[in-house]
Amino acid sequence: KAAMAADPGVRARWWTRLALMVLLQALLPTCLSKPKDEYHNLDGYGYSVIHEEIVKDSARTEAYRSAILENKSHFEGKVVADLGCGLGLMSLFSAEAGARKVYCIEGSQIASTAETIIRRNRKSDTVTVIKGRIEEAVIPEGEVDVIVSEWMGYFLHYEDMLPAILTFRDKYLADNGLIFPSHARMWLSLYSDTRWYNDRISYWKDVYGFDYTPIVSRVVEEQFVNPERQHLREDGVVSEPSLVHSVDMYTATLEDVKDIRATISSKVTRKATIHGIAFWFDVTLEGDEHSVLLDTAPKAGYTSWSQVVWYLQDAFNATEGDDVKGTFAMMRTDRGEFDVAVRLKSPSRVELEAFDQSPSTMFQNLYERLSFEHGIYEEASDNQLHRLLDYASRLQLGFVAAG
Repeated sequence: KAAMAADPGVRARWWTRLALMVLLQALLPTCLSKPKDEYHNLDGYGYSVIHEEIVKDSARTEAYRSAILENKSHFEGKVVADLGCGLGLMSLFSAEAGARKVYCIEGSQIASTAETIIRRNRKSDTVTVIKGRIEEAVIPEGEVDVIVSEWMGYFLHYEDMLPAILTFRDKYLADNGLIFPSHARMWLSLYSDTRWYNDRISYWKDVYGFDYTPIVSRVVEEQFVNPERQHLREDGVVSEPSLVHSVDMYTATLEDVKDIRATISSKVTRKATIHGIAFWFDVTLEGDEHSVLLDTAPKAGYTSWSQVVWYLQDAFNATEGDDVKGTFAMMRTDRGEFDVAVRLKSPSRVELEAFDQSPSTMFQNLYERLSFEHGIYEEASDNQLHRLLDYASRLQLGFVAAG
C-alpha cells in the first residue's frame, strides 16, 4: 500500500489488475455455463484474462518452475507431456530443463496463442502444440517419460481434469515415468469469521436507516446453500486440519476419484463461533533432486485457487478441545459435476448437501476478492468501487444477452 501511495506507476498497474479482475468476475460464470457435454469446461479457457490470473499466481508458477528446473536430470533428453498446457509456460520450462520433445496439449482456443508464443521464443523444434482433448491426444513416440499437469481446481476436483490425466497416464506413461505433481491432498477445518458473517447477515439490520432483515432468509437460501470460493483468514481456522482425501497420481484409478468418502476427526483449537467449514488442498511436485509443496491453505497466502468455505445457516459455539467428528463425501456425476455432502456429529450436528457442483456454481463475492487482492477498501473511494462493480454487472448482462 505504501508503494501504491508513493508511485503513480504502481497505482496504475494495480488498477489495471483490478479492471482485469472485474472482467474475469463478469466473464467466467458465463463462459463456463455452457452445456458440459458440448464444451467440457474448455470454452472458458479460451479467454486470455483467465490465463493471466493463472500465470501471475507466483506461488503456483514458481512451484512448477522450481520443480522442473531443479530436477533437470528427469527432463534432459526425455519426452514430456504438458497436459492442459494453457499458454505453454510449463512446456517452455520443460524445454529449458533439456527435454528432447515436449507435447503441449490444450483443448481450448488458447492453443493457437500458445503455439505462437512457443514459436516467438524459438522453441518450436522442441515443443509441439496439440489442440484437442487430453484423453484423445496421439503421441507419435508411443510413450512419454514425464507428465506435467496443473489439473487442480476449486475443491481440488471441480475442474474435472483428473480423469483425463489418469486416462492419458495409463495409455502413455513409460515404465518408471514421472508425474508432476505426484500427490494431492484435500483438507477440512471448522472456520470462524464473525466480521465477515456479520457483513453478510447483520448488515441488513440497518441499510441507510431502513430495516432490510426480510432479505436475510434469501441471502442464506441463495448464498449459503453451496460451497463458495473465498480467500480465508489464517486465524479463522479453528480446528486441526482433517485430511479428507488424497490422490497418488501413480496408482489412483478412475473409480478412486469418482466416489470419495472420508471420516472427519480432529479437535477444536480455540473457543470460537463456527460460521462455516473450510476446505483447501496441497500438491507435491516430487523429484529425486528437489521436491516442492504447493499449498493453498489460508496460511500460505494468495493463490489463484483461494480456498472453499461452506457457510452454515446456523452458526454454533465451540470450545477448545471439542471433538470434531463426522463424514465427508464427494461423488462425480456422469456429466463431470459433483455432489458433495458434509455431516458433523460433533461439536454440533450439521448436515450440508450440494448437487451438480462445478466451477460455474462456485460463487465468490466480488467485494471480498477485491479487498483481499488489492487492499481496495483502503485505497479506493466508494464511488470508484461502485463504478467498477456496475461495470462488472453490465458486462455480465452483456455476455448473457450475447449467449
